[in-house]
Amino acid sequence: MIRTGYLRWEIEVDDVRCATDARAREVVFLARPTHRVVRVRTTNHADAAARFVRGDASYESVLKTLDANRSEVDLTIPDVGPRRFRYSESDRATMLRFWMEKLQREASAFAHEVVGAAASFTQLVIASRALRAGYAKMVENEIFRVIEGKSRPQPTSDEPIRIDAADYQQGVPELVAAELVRDVVEPKEFHEFCQFDCLTVRNGEHYFRIPRRPHGLIEVWDVASKRPVCTLCVVFQDPGMPPSDEVVMKYLLAKHQPDVLWQTGVRFGPPRGRFEMTPPRRWSRD
Repeated sequence: MIRTGYLRWEIEVDDVRCATDARAREVVFLARPTHRVVRVRTTNHADAAARFVRGDASYESVLKTLDANRSEVDLTIPDVGPRRFRYSESDRATMLRFWMEKLQREASAFAHEVVGAAASFTQLVIASRALRAGYAKMVENEIFRVIEGKSRPQPTSDEPIRIDAADYQQGVPELVAAELVRDVVEPKEFHEFCQFDCLTVRNGEHYFRIPRRPHGLIEVWDVASKRPVCTLCVVFQDPGMPPSDEVVMKYLLAKHQPDVLWQTGVRFGPPRGRFEMTPPRRWSRD
């Protein structure tokens, strides 16, 4: 299961023989919502306020709906796919690298298709191109976790999941982003995130320690000596990205593409103190 905003998706990937070509096989991608129905609790006041901000209504309409009762709207989430990728068995047997590159492109295209479908529900996905691009990368990563057998899709539930649109407008995206961390990282890493507001990732000869705060500096430590190496400043294009989404993006880069961190990050002096696997105190967000 992987999240894109409030929506949760179960990713299925099957490798089957092509029905029309005996020498070909097909990889079939399918994304199912974990909950088919999302029940959004809305207020006429919130809608009137949005119209007033856009200039489509007067402030009087806002005052009239101030104490209006809330209503619930059911959104039915459709499946995305199936998307089929046909390939020759000889390609996989003799040109494995070429076949893997084609599979990577198809998985990336399907991941963007899933995020595009989620973005059509504007109440459920944050309106940010950079963040949606990050969601697509996470869906792509989940696709390969399913292929490798590290993640198993669950049945789609007919029970509706409820959210409050008013809460969404007041900043709950950070809470949604924090739940996304749970879906991406290992249980031990999520415990560190919950207790100390940071994640520590080992890749090769370095530890990368990622704090949960906007534009937080990534600490880099040497594995063998436990001595500080430097701090890296990595800033994404979207200035309004929730801090926990920043943590997920940096975590995936540190774990799978550390070269990108070294190439794009601005280096500063090494962090102070002594490296410990579990930080002794919470990180400051000042």
